[in-house]
Amino acid sequence: MKENIMIRKTLMLIYALSAYGLATASLLYIMGFLADFGVPKGISDGTPAPFWTAVFIDAGLIGLFGLHHSITARASFKRWWTKIIPAPIERATYLYMTAIMTGVIVIFWRPIPITIWRVESELASGLIIGIYVGVWTMMSAATFHFGHFSFFGLAQAWQNFRTTPPKPSSMTARYLYALVRHPISLGWMTAPLIMPHLTVGHLVFAAATFVYIMLATPFEEADLIEEIGEPYIAYRNKVPTFMPFPRQHPRNALKQDARS
Repeated sequence: MKENIMIRKTLMLIYALSAYGLATASLLYIMGFLADFGVPKGISDGTPAPFWTAVFIDAGLIGLFGLHHSITARASFKRWWTKIIPAPIERATYLYMTAIMTGVIVIFWRPIPITIWRVESELASGLIIGIYVGVWTMMSAATFHFGHFSFFGLAQAWQNFRTTPPKPSSMTARYLYALVRHPISLGWMTAPLIMPHLTVGHLVFAAATFVYIMLATPFEEADLIEEIGEPYIAYRNKVPTFMPFPRQHPRNALKQDARS
């Protein structure tokens, strides 16, 4: 009996490790996809379609990805989903589904290679590419704030393997999260535009991502309030959502806390 339990835990850990590798590969591919560099198919590659058809298809692909993300990330869905999928690999399973949706975007994306701007200077192009890589580095660094390995499903499987209880949810407003509440979302909205050669395809990707994030963020924050409670409400009243504007005066924050 004990051997069967250990085999099951080991398989779950392997499953989570594979999900981590696949998620990392997917992110690297999207990074190359947007930059049209180092991947078999970039954002300007593929079978062309009439302009508005391509816009509709591409925006729809981002919307489909967002719909999957919003549904599967909700606390209510997770409560139902973990009745089917064991809790230690729930996050890993989400990453497999995300990788599939990433593949759908890449495969079915229709290029719209109409140039909006093209930077000819090698120095300026190198600077833009450096900023682009910096944004992705910032997004990756942001995951370590609340637990990189939990975010990618490894910690849950490892805790299950070692039979240790999961850590309770908590939050601290430090580093990037002291400037904005959603630095990863900010990165997703800006990265497609930081290009030495910007096309309409990039603009569609960025615009569709922006619309999705604006619609999804209130639901995400509602889940965080349900999970963390009053500390997150206080944090929300003090730190801006996306743009690092100066924090509110403490008196104004207290007034908003009272209204909340």
